[in-house]
Amino acid sequence: MDSIFLIVATVVATVTVIFGGKAFWDWKKNRTPQLNLDELEEDRAQFLQENFNKATTDFKYIEEARQNISDRELAAQLNRMQRIAKNLLNHLEKHPERISLAYKFIDYYQDRAVKIVKQYQELESTELSTDKVRDLKDRMKLTLSALDDAYSDQFEHVLNDQIISADAELKVMEQQLDAEGIRRQTVDIGEVDEYGNVRIDTDLLDNPLGGVDRKNLPVMGTRRKRKSSTPSTLHAESFPEEERPQIVQRKLIQSGLAIFLGSLGAHKFYQGKTLQGILYLVFCWTTLPTWISFIEGIRYLFMPVDDFYNQYIDKDRR
Repeated sequence: MDSIFLIVATVVATVTVIFGGKAFWDWKKNRTPQLNLDELEEDRAQFLQENFNKATTDFKYIEEARQNISDRELAAQLNRMQRIAKNLLNHLEKHPERISLAYKFIDYYQDRAVKIVKQYQELESTELSTDKVRDLKDRMKLTLSALDDAYSDQFEHVLNDQIISADAELKVMEQQLDAEGIRRQTVDIGEVDEYGNVRIDTDLLDNPLGGVDRKNLPVMGTRRKRKSSTPSTLHAESFPEEERPQIVQRKLIQSGLAIFLGSLGAHKFYQGKTLQGILYLVFCWTTLPTWISFIEGIRYLFMPVDDFYNQYIDKDRR
């Protein structure tokens, strides 16, 4: 009786942690940050908050669309855009007084990106494959591919004052070092060797190399074998860092289902492998699925997040 109670309590606790964690991450993902605008006038604070809310809403729309678009080339492009936009929004959250400097990003570039993505999704839903539709979709993808530079330019514009300040401070320091006779020496970086390491000529301050052949210098760093460029390594992309919580959550859910409900094939149904799930369910009376699923659950639990993404998430999106 005690063992049954312990099993039930363990299952309930696991389910609570899994779904409680999911609710927390969903809340964190969908929340709109409240900026610290206490020191600003009410009208300006409201204006900045509204603009930031719009930027955040547009970002979330593109992020959701990126995860649902079947075109991997477009999804990869949106992923690159989203990384820049995410960094910019994080910066604006910390420095809300700079939101007005990003007006072109908020009101034009990202706003137009949302409209193009919506139009692309509508065209995809028609399943038309005429020359005109294909040409239009290609032009949309080409236009979106140019937004990487546009986003970066806007981010640099927002940081302009900070860049100017850092540059001025650096020039003062360089002048001070020159006045005190302290030499500033650039490190001579050589060619990449056969192991993928860069040959670096060190100790140049007092002993310039002159005519010494760089190839005879020792290689700095650990010697590693160069990985072969197989198709699988070329297509294996690392996931966006902002997706890590969702990937870890899925890994824990899959592991918990395999350990506690694996004999019924729950983890296979969760992965979308219905046939395998049915086989587990049919043969559950043999206890063989129980042991197999338990081992699978432990494997999911201790699998590196990158490997789990490439094996169970990225593969499904292809």
